[in-house]
Amino acid sequence: MPHETLILHNMNKKVWILLPLSFLIGFTAFGQENGKKTEKAEAVDSVYVIGKGRVVYKNRIYNENAPYFTMGYGVGYSFQSDSPEQNMSASVQYFFRKFGLQLGYHASSDTKIWWKSFQKANDLFLGAGKRWEGTKYNVAVFGGPSWSYGSYLVNDSTYQNFYGGGLHAEVLATYKITYDMGVGLSLNGCLNKNYSSVGTAIHLYFSTAFVRNNF
Repeated sequence: MPHETLILHNMNKKVWILLPLSFLIGFTAFGQENGKKTEKAEAVDSVYVIGKGRVVYKNRIYNENAPYFTMGYGVGYSFQSDSPEQNMSASVQYFFRKFGLQLGYHASSDTKIWWKSFQKANDLFLGAGKRWEGTKYNVAVFGGPSWSYGSYLVNDSTYQNFYGGGLHAEVLATYKITYDMGVGLSLNGCLNKNYSSVGTAIHLYFSTAFVRNNF
């Protein structure tokens, strides 16, 4: 075999040996890199408790069972006027270990809440309840006494003012866009001897859960 042919033959053998070996090394390195990225992503998205009622989620520290604020607007039905109405509510929810307190305001009217109307009920309420919370949801149920005031139309030209005690109940189901902000649906009911109503509303959810980034 000529010398040049022998050299070429030996080079071809090395290429055929080194090519699969290089592919194997590169594939292994690629797999390890992807594995590290997956592990890192899973670590970022995982939730773990660090004590004192705090959790780490997506590399941020949050308080568990933190207070939050909701405000909503929707439609309902008035038993006093026997007709559909618009309603609005805003409330703060503060939680202890096993139950929570709700303090808020609710209004129901035959027109937009911020417009003056003689067909309108206002409720200041205090409720006790419970919540179920996850990284992507918050569900809460509240009920308790209320103080109602407002007016209703007796006929087209006459209205009657009223005030007195009543009851208020609300169910809130929220989808959390982030851990401490979200949007959801509320069901509410106001019961008193002058102006009872039921309704549903779309609400915004703002929590005080965020503490700081987990550096």
